Amino acid sequence: MIRSLLLCAGFLFTFSIMGQSAYEKGVIQDSIPVSGTTNESFALYLPDGFQQNELSSIVFIFEPAARAAIGIRPFIPAAEKYGHILVCSNNSRNGSYERNFSIANNLFAHVFSHFNIKEDTMFLAGFSGGSRLACAIASLSNQFSGVIACGAGFPNVPGYKPSTQEYSYVGLVGDRDMNYKEMLKDKDFLRLMKFNSTLITYDGDHSWPPPEQITRAFHWLYLQTLKKNPSENPNEILGFYLEAYKRIEEFKGDNKLLRLAEQYERTSKTFNDFIVVDSLVQQRQKLLISKAYKKQANSFSDILTLEEKIGKKLHARMTTDFENPKKANFGWWKKELSKLDALHEKGDAETQNMVYRIKFDVFARAYSRKNTMLFEENTEQLALADQFIALISKKKP
Repeated sequence: MIRSLLLCAGFLFTFSIMGQSAYEKGVIQDSIPVSGTTNESFALYLPDGFQQNELSSIVFIFEPAARAAIGIRPFIPAAEKYGHILVCSNNSRNGSYERNFSIANNLFAHVFSHFNIKEDTMFLAGFSGGSRLACAIASLSNQFSGVIACGAGFPNVPGYKPSTQEYSYVGLVGDRDMNYKEMLKDKDFLRLMKFNSTLITYDGDHSWPPPEQITRAFHWLYLQTLKKNPSENPNEILGFYLEAYKRIEEFKGDNKLLRLAEQYERTSKTFNDFIVVDSLVQQRQKLLISKAYKKQANSFSDILTLEEKIGKKLHARMTTDFENPKKANFGWWKKELSKLDALHEKGDAETQNMVYRIKFDVFARAYSRKNTMLFEENTEQLALADQFIALISKKKP
């Protein structure tokens, strides 16, 4: 469905200006009706440099709770820098892929028939479930230049994951995000496939990344396009390099050696086509064999292993409790959460981040179950979900 619509959409670009309406620039315009539907709408942001008679780049954004204006806000600085139109659905939300594909198709048809879109600068972005949806659409259609995946990795459907497609993939995830560990694994998977990708981690939880991180992702995507012509915009490329190197110095100063290694790797790979990066490669190699780095890396590996162990235990118990709500023992849960509180109190920053991720994961699973049960007649399970939410809300660090 997605692929067939986008293939047909190419015929609309030439004539799209005929249906293009005049919208105010520099403001979020919410609740614009989607043509051909009775109850679908989207939010729109046109950058100040938007010109109605010229081809424009575009970012389709998917917000997991269908809050279109909220989905658009963190993208505005990048939109102004790169001239991207921003579009976010008020109807697409966490749920059935088929339902969301239909909503996306309607949105694509409307936008392609109302705006002049440059075919080689179309991007997808999303947060949480919206991230998985963006990845699915990009993988099925293979007609987008890039994906910015925020706070969640790949869909759980094999055919919806990156494989041989040609788009570029940027993952963005906070170190307190419940999906942090998942996205680290996805990074390794993409590296093995030699898929054009990067993962940007930062201090944050499970929420839309701040504008600064979104803009970093677009800088990286922009540099991928310049690799086709490395001699183009040398001063701008140098500016990006100096900005990236500044982060290296910041991580050194903060003794964040894992972030430092990540930044060395991304900077050397990103700029290898533009400038000589041998010194960066050597600095990274020296870092990786240092005692200080090995200590932090080993500690981090132990934390991820412990997180996996605790997470599996809690997930299994939650599944059993929802299968038999009357037998749920919240005394057991309070005891386990107290153990996590003790880890948080005595642990270092990475341990505290782990505890936050585990607790938020339990909270999110309970909240997701509650949303599902709102459409079912199972009062016992619904009440159990509310108990979990109340318990975790009181216990979150």
